[in-house]
Amino acid sequence: MGKQWVLPKKPAVVITGASSGIGEACAYRFSQIGARLALLARREDRLERVAERSRELGGEAHIAAVDLSGSDATKRAVVDAEAALGAIDVLINNAGFGLYAPLESVPRDDLERLFAVNTFGPLAAIQSALPGMRRRERGHIINVSSVVGKRALPMTGAYGASKYALHGFSDALRVELRGSGVEVSVICPGFTKTEFSDKVLDYGVERGRPRAGAMSAEDVADVIFECARRPRTEILLTGKGRTLAWLQRISPKLADWAIARTIAVRLPRLEQGS
Repeated sequence: MGKQWVLPKKPAVVITGASSGIGEACAYRFSQIGARLALLARREDRLERVAERSRELGGEAHIAAVDLSGSDATKRAVVDAEAALGAIDVLINNAGFGLYAPLESVPRDDLERLFAVNTFGPLAAIQSALPGMRRRERGHIINVSSVVGKRALPMTGAYGASKYALHGFSDALRVELRGSGVEVSVICPGFTKTEFSDKVLDYGVERGRPRAGAMSAEDVADVIFECARRPRTEILLTGKGRTLAWLQRISPKLADWAIARTIAVRLPRLEQGS
């Protein structure tokens, strides 16, 4: 039987997608308790800036510039992080990107890249971190998903599918690790004010930018930090998200109706002769 989870005083924390947004905010939040951090992302210059600020806040920070869409590269980066930190207490799988477009127009190459970053990357990180966690009978895996990982909205079918998959293996993993001392949590933010929305692939499709009720990266990081202290299975961060997930459970048809009433779908015009 594994030990009951207690967040160490100065935990060793690996954060993917740590160069901006939620990942960056998590680095600063954990630094406030003197965490030992391994920060993973593609942009080395941004990672250096985040690491410097993390040290100013009281943390210890190591960086690794890595393309998290490559499973082998991700696995090596996590193994190296464990060697640098001496252990991994918390793994925060935060790296990801979005895609907003009707499914009929999503190229396979973009779909494969989406799953590589949002689904296969987190799995690769987990597979590298788990052996050490299981040996120590202590660890916490926190997967950052999305409200659309519970119910995809129009134009988010591809992105939502990559997050559904993240939920699927998180659910299975949680039971596989029952009694091992390793916790698994899923965090589902709604719209968050970060660079993420500016980098969404949309192929020129018009998309709304909700403002009311949007969370800050710091708000989400606070929730992740509290989850690291007191593990929860799944956290949906918005009331609308919780309502939609509930509707989806009791009646997918009712969820369809509610979404159609709320969101206007504007499909691109077909070219003449199509």
